Amino acid sequence: MSAEPKVAIAVVGVSAILPDAPTVDAFWKNLVQGRYSITEVDPERWDPALYYDPDPKVPDKTYSKIGGWVREWAWDPIGWRLPIPPLVSDAMDDIQKWAISLARAALVDYGWPARPVDFERTGVIIGNALAGERQWLSMARVSVPEYERDLAHAATFASLPASTRTAILEETRAAAAASRPPITEDTMPGELANVIAGRVANLFDMHGPNYVCDAACASALAAMNAAVDELIDGHCDVVLTGGIDRTMNATAFVKFCKIGALSATGTRPYAEGADGFVMGEGGAMFVVKRLADAERDGDRIYAVVRGLGGSSDGKGKGITAPNPIGQRLAVERAWKTAGLSPATATLIEGHGTSTRVGDMVEVQSLAEVLREAGAATGSVGLGSVKSNFGHLKAAAGAAGLLKTVLALHHRVVPPSLHCERPNPELDFAHSPLRVVTTTEDWSSPSAGVRRAGVSAFGFGGTNFHAVLEEFIPARLDGKRVVALGAISEPKAPVRGAAVIGAATQGELKARLERLAADAQAGREPARQAPAAANLRANERIAIDFGTAKELAEKCALAMRADSPAAWKALRPRGIFRGSGPPAKVAFLFTGQGSQYANMLAGLRRSEPVVTAVFDEADRIMLPLLGRTLSDVIFVDPTDTAAVARAEASLRETEITQPAVMTVDLALAKLLDAYAIGPDMVMGHSLGEYGALMAAQSLTFEHTLEAVSARGR
Repeated sequence: MSAEPKVAIAVVGVSAILPDAPTVDAFWKNLVQGRYSITEVDPERWDPALYYDPDPKVPDKTYSKIGGWVREWAWDPIGWRLPIPPLVSDAMDDIQKWAISLARAALVDYGWPARPVDFERTGVIIGNALAGERQWLSMARVSVPEYERDLAHAATFASLPASTRTAILEETRAAAAASRPPITEDTMPGELANVIAGRVANLFDMHGPNYVCDAACASALAAMNAAVDELIDGHCDVVLTGGIDRTMNATAFVKFCKIGALSATGTRPYAEGADGFVMGEGGAMFVVKRLADAERDGDRIYAVVRGLGGSSDGKGKGITAPNPIGQRLAVERAWKTAGLSPATATLIEGHGTSTRVGDMVEVQSLAEVLREAGAATGSVGLGSVKSNFGHLKAAAGAAGLLKTVLALHHRVVPPSLHCERPNPELDFAHSPLRVVTTTEDWSSPSAGVRRAGVSAFGFGGTNFHAVLEEFIPARLDGKRVVALGAISEPKAPVRGAAVIGAATQGELKARLERLAADAQAGREPARQAPAAANLRANERIAIDFGTAKELAEKCALAMRADSPAAWKALRPRGIFRGSGPPAKVAFLFTGQGSQYANMLAGLRRSEPVVTAVFDEADRIMLPLLGRTLSDVIFVDPTDTAAVARAEASLRETEITQPAVMTVDLALAKLLDAYAIGPDMVMGHSLGEYGALMAAQSLTFEHTLEAVSARGR
């Protein structure tokens, strides 16, 4: 059975149009430097004199006039050689222009057009809700007769002379026409939400499916979820996905204010004094492919999507109230789909709206999931990009995804702003979560792989969570997890390995003398796997060394050896002599009783092939044990109580036996990576299963299932 993960999707291209960040590089710089991009509205967008009143009780007014505004972005269809006539461009909502610009920038980041993309099998799936703002202008233009009717029914207006009434109406119509775009054949396609994706597919001649996902504030993650499904099902080989939002007109402000959701003071997720969210706008887009395809094609891979989960709040307390049950379900389903423990995450990019109730429900739900998975107090960093430029609504998940993808790529965790004093009701002192308030290097965790979750929860009770991890070449290659002997090119030795061979002892002596002369001159062999010809030669010498000086010293010792006893004495020094046909190699697999807490912890951190075996074991054993083997085996070595608990758990036979089998395969796979394989295998007691597995008589999955049942 293949060990290939159910979800392994590579992010191979990225783009951004965000507040104070017209490019991805600008966005990342702003994040690391902790830039705050909330400002008052420009009167060109909407006039505060018309719509703003600080009193929340005043009807039809907004008490907030701050937001995260996009003020600069690239739009050059002529320079990009895109066939967009000027009249069509004029009729397009800016959100469609953003989509086109983002799509092109993400493709260019991937390497297009120098690197080909099969547009015949490329899909476009974008998260969006409410389309853009231009539709409101055309609606207002069409609605002018209704305002005229209302005016005509006003007693004061009716008392005016007919000529005055006519003049007022004509002047009103002229003013409305001048301030609102004309209605033409290009108006509707320039405003519709579905055309956001359709424009991209049309201009780049893409023939995969194109559509828009509306899951409110979770739209971007819903789009990513759909993109992953398209790739897994084989309907597409490439998908452009992400989220865009440009709905920051006065209408949106007034309506959100009447819910009491907006802040008039600023955005500060998870912080004391958080009093509502601040609206923002912008978008981010991703080029995604199946990981195996991306590795095959030699793509630059920013990060890997390992799983997504979605849920609805169900009945809940109300259509706008956050529900911890729904949020938990989304998080749990995402990590279950990934086949990983949530406790292996060291970063969560939260929804973090900066509303008191929303932040509290989210943090408590996340903490429960992590705590139940065995995450230690303060082990998981928490942040929200909304602290930088507000809540991008339909594009919120895209901004969070981009932040997390870049954090994994750069191995740096940016700060979440304005949370120097966390909300005391969130009890971070006893939580697995801690808010990251300064830029941090993302150190390698005990799991050996940097992992993160990203949440986005939508208005109306729709929730999504994504699981991402850093890209480690070949780590998720299923063939390398299951079968021995699948490594086409052996790993280079950890230290220098001088292996020489010859047909006769005289020839071997001459080669040894040349090796010694080179070493004395400061030259040493390249650090690479030994040549097969030297390993199969009739006469052989192998010398382990760290420096050219050490190699010269060991060559001198080898040249003085003149008997089997002398050569035997040199073995502890890392000098080995072989003669005649190479001896056969046998692997003996140990039985129960050899286990201990944190076994192979160092190799799991440093060797991707070992990490991959443990990840696969976690996926297989999670439904059988209700927890992962990694959660049992790997603990803080300085925590004596945790070590004692791990040792006790490892004495439970149903855990002991799959744990030992996992270590058996991990070590066998590591040796296999260095082209060291057995000619025969043996096993003592439980080790018989390890021998069968190494001989490929049992798959890893079947072995773990068998020994787990045997243990029970």
